Amino acid sequence: MPTDLIPSSRRAWIFLLGAALIASAAACRPKPASVEELYTTRVLGLSYLQRNQLPEAESEFKKLTKLAPDDPLGYASLGLTYLQAGRYAEAEKQLRRARELDPASTEVGLALARLYSLTGRPSDARAMLERLRRDTTGNAHVLYALAELEAQQSDSASAKRYEDRLRDVLAVAPANLAVRLKLADALARRGAADSVVQQLEEVRRIPPEPPKEARVYLASTIQLLRAGKLAQSRTTLDRFVDLMKVTAPYQASLEDVKWTDGPIPGRAVLTFAPKSFISIRGVRERATVDLAKFVDATEDAGLASAETRASAGTAPAGQVGPTALATGDVDGDGTDDLFVSSWSPAQRRSVPHLYRVQGGFVRDDIERSGISLPQGVAYATFADYDNDGWLDLFVIGGEGRGHLFRNRGNGTFVDVTAKAGVGDVKGARKALFADFDHDGDLDLLLVGHGPRTLYRNNLDGTFTDATASFGLAGTDDARDAVFGDFDGDGRIDIFIANEHGSDVLFHNGGAQHFIDVTATSGLATRDGSGATAVGDYNNDGFLDLFVAKANGGEPTLWLNKGNGTFTRDGRSSAAMQALRSTAGLAATFVDYDNDGWLDLIVGGASVSRGAASPAEARSAGGTGSGAQLLFRNDGTGKFLDRATLIPAPVRAAGASAIAVSDVDDDGDEDLFLIDGSGAPRLLRNDLGNSNLAVNVELKGLRDGSGKNNAFGIGSKLELRTGDIYQTRLATGRVTHFGLGSHLKADVLRIEWPNGVPQTIYFPGSDQDVVEREMLKGSCALAYTWDGKRFRFVTDAMWRSALGMPLGLMGGNSAFAPAGASQEYLRIPGDALAPRDGRYVLQLTEELWETAYADQVKLLAVDHPDSVDVFVDERFVPPGAVNLRLFQVARREVPLSAIDERGHDVLPALRASDDVYVSNFTPTKYQGVVEPHDLTLDLGEDAGSPGTSLFLRGWIYPTDASINVALSQQSSIKVSSPSLEVRDAKGRWHTAIADLGFPSGKDKTMVVDLAGKFPTADHHVRIRTNMQIYWDEAFVSRSLPDNPVKITTLAPLSADLHFRGFSRMYRKGGRYGPYWFAYDDVAKDSPWRPIEGNYTRFGDILPLLKSPDDMYVIMAAGDEATIQFDASSAKSLPPGWKRDFLLYTDGWIKDSDLNTAFGTTVGPLPFHGVRSYPYGAAETYPTDPQHQRYLRQYDTRVVKRSVSPP
Repeated sequence: MPTDLIPSSRRAWIFLLGAALIASAAACRPKPASVEELYTTRVLGLSYLQRNQLPEAESEFKKLTKLAPDDPLGYASLGLTYLQAGRYAEAEKQLRRARELDPASTEVGLALARLYSLTGRPSDARAMLERLRRDTTGNAHVLYALAELEAQQSDSASAKRYEDRLRDVLAVAPANLAVRLKLADALARRGAADSVVQQLEEVRRIPPEPPKEARVYLASTIQLLRAGKLAQSRTTLDRFVDLMKVTAPYQASLEDVKWTDGPIPGRAVLTFAPKSFISIRGVRERATVDLAKFVDATEDAGLASAETRASAGTAPAGQVGPTALATGDVDGDGTDDLFVSSWSPAQRRSVPHLYRVQGGFVRDDIERSGISLPQGVAYATFADYDNDGWLDLFVIGGEGRGHLFRNRGNGTFVDVTAKAGVGDVKGARKALFADFDHDGDLDLLLVGHGPRTLYRNNLDGTFTDATASFGLAGTDDARDAVFGDFDGDGRIDIFIANEHGSDVLFHNGGAQHFIDVTATSGLATRDGSGATAVGDYNNDGFLDLFVAKANGGEPTLWLNKGNGTFTRDGRSSAAMQALRSTAGLAATFVDYDNDGWLDLIVGGASVSRGAASPAEARSAGGTGSGAQLLFRNDGTGKFLDRATLIPAPVRAAGASAIAVSDVDDDGDEDLFLIDGSGAPRLLRNDLGNSNLAVNVELKGLRDGSGKNNAFGIGSKLELRTGDIYQTRLATGRVTHFGLGSHLKADVLRIEWPNGVPQTIYFPGSDQDVVEREMLKGSCALAYTWDGKRFRFVTDAMWRSALGMPLGLMGGNSAFAPAGASQEYLRIPGDALAPRDGRYVLQLTEELWETAYADQVKLLAVDHPDSVDVFVDERFVPPGAVNLRLFQVARREVPLSAIDERGHDVLPALRASDDVYVSNFTPTKYQGVVEPHDLTLDLGEDAGSPGTSLFLRGWIYPTDASINVALSQQSSIKVSSPSLEVRDAKGRWHTAIADLGFPSGKDKTMVVDLAGKFPTADHHVRIRTNMQIYWDEAFVSRSLPDNPVKITTLAPLSADLHFRGFSRMYRKGGRYGPYWFAYDDVAKDSPWRPIEGNYTRFGDILPLLKSPDDMYVIMAAGDEATIQFDASSAKSLPPGWKRDFLLYTDGWIKDSDLNTAFGTTVGPLPFHGVRSYPYGAAETYPTDPQHQRYLRQYDTRVVKRSVSPP
């Protein structure tokens, strides 16, 4: 196939638009007389169009209109051909006819709009696009086309509409780099500095990482804009954008939405991920014949060199040498590239190649790649070990050593093996990258002939051998290994297939420890396991296993029973009879026909021809004794033999490695493989796209998060499409779903490796799947009745972090103090008003955590209206707390306030107005930023006796998994705020080493300044790298004891019930804390259930009166309505006002996958507990009273369940 007729991006676009046009039109066509003839004509026409052979394409599409004269697809394709040729009048005639037959087709409308634009009719183009915008749900191509029309105008109204349209595109394609930078440029031209910063912050957060030289200009631009230097920032912004425009990610993202140059309309994509699409639907509900088949496209793609073709099959038996295969997008252009170590007949050894793939064609780029492996490669895999969004390469060399090559992001690699410390692979045959400890990065598991090795990723460029501490020590003769959450607890488990000895299943028990559960798993195996595949082949939501035999014999399909145990599935034994004489070397599940059911492909070598040994059989490819077998899922989980869909020579050549990738970008899955002679092959899937498909590309946030790996490896994805429910495990850049006979998917649910869910509804939408920043754990939430509505006022029990790891010390986890959170929290008087003579408080649990509320009190604080009262709401370790009120009559705002760069931040601190000091530079992790200062000039009165500094703000904390990650590396350490003052020589020294930090959202800290200043210089400097956003700062002198009356209000009732989940939003904008809208509630829980016994619904008042370890246990979605007697507090005298204090005593245990016992209610906490998890001698009280409480109140049982999205 010629490779130079038309640019690859345009070839792919032509095929996709033609496919989409046909897909859209096919839905309303009567069933044709001959399915095969219609498909052959359609595919042949598209092939000609893709290769710019326009007369041939015209002929085929004319034939299509005769085969189905009342069907729009022939006319649409013919119109597209004429549009390509610049025959606009004929194109318009055909496209109008197609639109008459299918008025709802977005793709036909786009083609017509492009034609109008090309023929000087912008008003007609705009009218068509506006109609499409109204009739579709978030089509990025329509929205971007409208933006381009607005860009052609010069008035301010058009400029504003241009920005709006670009924002519309980003709403459905948030990872689109080109659109985001175009919006940043437009905002900069308008002088909207903060909005530009917002867009550039997102560029910094969403992978991949920009090139090194571009990052310098990105950082400079953000700092200049924050300093208000808009004019100066223009130069650095322009330079940054220019550097990004030449990168593959920018170009690929632009291709995803734009109209191409020349007479070709914009790329029509119907789905929601970059480079992902719904392809050709097909014309039958479910044909009795197999339309899909595989074609050997090795030579057409340029994969077979002249040397390889001339010498194919000539490698001596047993002397092929090490071979390997891996696919991954190494240059960020949205198409998988290919790494191969294959047999070179000329050199008589295995030679590595790095093939760049574009438009279905390849070119070898190994010479400039920086990858040197003179002894060949026995195993290879791509993985982003440093979370920069660029796929790195790990190989096991022919000499038996590991090699790690870091992707520089510019098409070249550098060998970092020595620094990483992963060279010793101890006889491994296979490497798995997955986040085995759920700390946000990819660890490395090595299995083979020898000891298992688990290299823990420290995310500082190094790995640590953690095999023993993870409970994985042992020796295998492993042929394969896979990972996945087999028992549905959200953690990644491990299955190892051993050639000699039994297979092994390791359950991930959390806390960086695995447990061998083989004996109870049902995986009763004998010697001889070989290639293994993992996937949910019966679509019940649980991961199943296929295990071939390494030396031939009966393969096994292991059906997951839903709890991590398995049963042998023998329904497909007859169909898989050929595998009994096959040494299974490679296996993978693949939905080759896009019907929504996983099929199976197995490669190996024949053992039926008298091989002297199994090892010889596995190396006998040179004799042609191979096997390549394909099994189709019949839609019930039973497989049918479809090996004949693979060309006979390829079947006979066998395979030692298989990789799945949509090489030609046509919506079905193609296959790369290494055959028995050590040569790479490409099997192109033809007509697998007769059903629609969706490809999902996950993007974990890069900076300021640290919660998930960049490609979401290990995520669980669930897709509902009509009556088809599918579960997939993310193991690579793209996760593929076939849609069967359906035109669109209904809902996609992702459970990221950190356990946080994300749901996307996309009826025909184009939606990137970028990790959503989401608060998953924090505290209980308190709402009060203010006279008109319930409003969120504060978070409670924040000082408790039950079971949260603080780090790893000497191999043992160090956990947060286990005591109860005891705290007083201020509620302003205007937030709480009587309702029918009662003050009503709603205490809710809405996050992924369990609350244990032991005591709740409400105090009325009456005082003169000339003063305000405060309590110190800074975080202190759990323990008893004394009530101390601070009365403020006059607030002295600092004379000045600057950050570490000298920027004036005083405007953000003058009042509590939800404007925060926020000019931080993020690190990899949520909760930790680059060190920053806040320098305040407190004025001459600050040194007076009784003066205090009041600081109001909120903290975005780390979580348990981030704490684990931080403990594993030395480059970032958390520094709690300190307060410094100047000495007589103007030098700073520490006055308060541990200043503390706000205890949650919008909390006030009170800092005693007595004796802190050695001179009359009353500047203070607050230093930290914690993510703390200050909202207000003032100084006030303590008053003489003014009369204050505190009344503890009598509780009248308390009722526990299910309420649901309030809508979360950021109060004050993107730098504000997460806030909650009480009146906007959802009933469906977004969280995985936490198992155990909760307090039953109903009256709970006896449980909240005293701290007696008989408490209310609240699940996510629960609400406790607590009412207090308003008449307990006397009427206010003239000139007085009333504020309130909320006192709580209890615990919070979040369900982070690294929290001790975070997935269960128990073990139960209690006052006096010294550690959590318990020490050996500790236990919840066993006396009759407490045991009676458990039986009487804690009777609501919650169990884990799996249900379709």
